[in-house]
Amino acid sequence: MVTPAALAQGPSKPGLLSRWLFLQQQRFAWFLLIPVLTILIPLFLFPLAVLLRNSFNWDEPGAMMVEDFTFANYARILTDTYYASLFGNSILVAVGVALLTLVIGYPFAYFLVKWAGKRRNLLLWIIYTPLIVSVITRVFGWMIITADSGLINNLLLATGVTDGPIHILFDVSGMVIGMVHRYLPLMILPLANSIAKIDTRILLASTSLGAGSLATFLRVVIPLSLPGIIAGLQLVIAVVLSDFVLPILLGTPRFRMLAPAIYDEAIANVRWANSATMAILMVAVVVLILLSMNLVLRRTAPWAKSF
Repeated sequence: MVTPAALAQGPSKPGLLSRWLFLQQQRFAWFLLIPVLTILIPLFLFPLAVLLRNSFNWDEPGAMMVEDFTFANYARILTDTYYASLFGNSILVAVGVALLTLVIGYPFAYFLVKWAGKRRNLLLWIIYTPLIVSVITRVFGWMIITADSGLINNLLLATGVTDGPIHILFDVSGMVIGMVHRYLPLMILPLANSIAKIDTRILLASTSLGAGSLATFLRVVIPLSLPGIIAGLQLVIAVVLSDFVLPILLGTPRFRMLAPAIYDEAIANVRWANSATMAILMVAVVVLILLSMNLVLRRTAPWAKSF
């Protein structure tokens, strides 16, 4: 505690001034959040609150939603095998796509940071370009590539890998290919940022202590880039779980995903309360996965406290 006698002493005044400056910086940082909160609260939190309220209502067959406060929707969805398959399929695809983007994106991000040199801007432009092009345009491109007579099957037939075309379009495999292509930049950018923050002196110290390039990469680079790995996984899992376009245009009705099922429940079946409950549970699953991954990171990688 700072006492009046202590304040009267000269040496402690610089400490008091630095504390005051720190408080001013904190207030300014909160001030910078005002534009984001102005957009986030009305456009995200208010609709989410409406969904949460609607999830406790119940649907009248052949009529509109009836206002109530019941947990029947949650009990039915959490105990029905059909809804369990929707959540299971979505989580399985989300984790699979996230791991594929990690395996593909990590070497690219490492090359981008360590060896790209003057080509770095060109490679960054290549990464950003898919984000500029409309997802519908990319879907039609993947339809041409993954069709039975498309580029992939023609290459497989020409090289003798298969005797006939492999069914990719309108199947889980075609949907996963489209998702990996769409969300790969969301994995590469956090990875590149995390790898770029690694102090080169640490790598030199590892080499001077006798570690080879592979050992340094496995025991130094990858652990220090774990914040970027976790951030990329979180981004990809979150967006895949809520993806609506790709499962509809590239997927198959035999493998139902959560977002299209929520849309069908609200629009085709006119069961707004039930669809609101599914949406709230989807948000809860996303939040649970993100928090769990943060907890695992902090337990297994204590050096990543700033994450």
